[in-house]
Amino acid sequence: MSEKEYVVTLNKGVDYAQFNQEMIASTGAGNIPNRTVDVADARALSTRNTHYALTDAEAESLRNDNRVTDVQLRPEDRDDIEIGHDAVQTANFNKSTSDSGDYRDWGKITHSFKENKYGTSTSLATNPYDRPYSMDGTGVDVVIQDSGLQVDHPEFLDANGNSRMQLIDWYAASGVTGSQSSNHYRDYDGHGTHCGGTATGLNFGWASNARVYSVKVGGLEGSGDSGGISISSCFDVIKGWHENKPVDPKTGFKRPTIVNASWGYSGSIGSSFSNITSYVYRGANYNSSTPGWSSSTSYHRDTYGFYPYYRGFVYRYPVRVASVDADVEDCVDAGVHICIAAGNNSFKIADSTDPDYDNVIFWTSSNNYYHRGSSPFDTGAIIVGATDMTPQNATTERKTSFSSTGPGVDIFSAGENIISACSTQTRFGNTPYFGDSSFKQTNISGTSMASPQVCGVGAIYLQADPSLTPAQLKSKLQADALPVLKDESNDANYGDTTDICGGYNRMLYNRYSRANPFSSNIFGLRKKDR
Repeated sequence: MSEKEYVVTLNKGVDYAQFNQEMIASTGAGNIPNRTVDVADARALSTRNTHYALTDAEAESLRNDNRVTDVQLRPEDRDDIEIGHDAVQTANFNKSTSDSGDYRDWGKITHSFKENKYGTSTSLATNPYDRPYSMDGTGVDVVIQDSGLQVDHPEFLDANGNSRMQLIDWYAASGVTGSQSSNHYRDYDGHGTHCGGTATGLNFGWASNARVYSVKVGGLEGSGDSGGISISSCFDVIKGWHENKPVDPKTGFKRPTIVNASWGYSGSIGSSFSNITSYVYRGANYNSSTPGWSSSTSYHRDTYGFYPYYRGFVYRYPVRVASVDADVEDCVDAGVHICIAAGNNSFKIADSTDPDYDNVIFWTSSNNYYHRGSSPFDTGAIIVGATDMTPQNATTERKTSFSSTGPGVDIFSAGENIISACSTQTRFGNTPYFGDSSFKQTNISGTSMASPQVCGVGAIYLQADPSLTPAQLKSKLQADALPVLKDESNDANYGDTTDICGGYNRMLYNRYSRANPFSSNIFGLRKKDR
């Protein structure tokens, strides 16, 4: 009998103690194994994800238990998926201090002024620094859950030159069992520093006076680096730390916590679409015997909306990991606000009411729900798609060709060619930080870049009202966004790459010069100089 370490994820509200007792008591009742099952990892802060030593047959049987969401190998042990972020450098970036300075706020300006849009490839519309707002994220904690942060980057200073980075031992602060590597506070990839700069940077960011925290996720580190917190703990530590925060006597609430998670899981069908063996699409089965079946990319894209991205000489698709999604859900339930990149797969992310919710793709001996996006994911989090730097027309913005779309995406934000900070040790091209070769900045495209836009603006909303729940913040952000994206009204087929497949067609401009979304006039008090 060969056992493996499986993660059993329970449905929300299930009595964990009872379930666990059955698992370790050799009951053999229902789908429970007829033997004492070893607990490989009982997580103190998560009673929905417990690691058990199971045979493959026992795991398959447990999947049929009505208390169980899913039974999966630990994400770290699965050879069919990988964790990563797929942001890419899409254009040359050679700006210097001799330029007018437009580029440093690329992406940010479009949110402040709808009429500006993105300008041209080399310059922006007039008055690039005419951004009247006074909120800067004071009193809010922003957590960048990514490849790490370059902690000494000038973008993470305040206006007086003091660091806003908070270096803490996440395990000690949260009560989660584990140890944190000394490599935790560095970024050998560059992606995390870029996201952090967009959300909280002194020059590039929105919440330029928020406290900044880094949770380095295991598997997202750059080449030759290590020291990230495991997937099994990366949300637990945030949840535990937030729950341990004291109440601020000035506000009567805890300091708000908002997280940016610009990463996800993907799997591979290999180098050819011919590896796809069948679909279940809107309740019907399709395979190679179906009239008109084709292995071409255009067939799968136009007919079924399955359009994976090509990376590393293979086609990749988003993958859902039940345990990760449950951790996100529990974190949101604890009052933590989480912004998640929708993914760069051009997929339609469906919700439970959508006709595509139960679509399944099969390849060789594996299958996955390709339309539900990748983990991390939760309906209580804010799922962010990316808009293109080129408008659809004079009045309509469009999503990028790569951005996931559909009802599962909550809001769109600028995500192409975004200029922000970058670490000195990076896989991305970079240029000196405003002429200082000791530090770097660069432009990157992806939903990874759109999500921290929303995270930073969300921090400003939380500064104004720290009582906002995650659901209330999402609602306010959506209400203040503008319906300026192309919306395909008939999504029986997926249409071109610029439509949003009947999803939430709102772009986060967040025009600070407009009427304040809150009761008092907190915006428009002064121009914020950079």
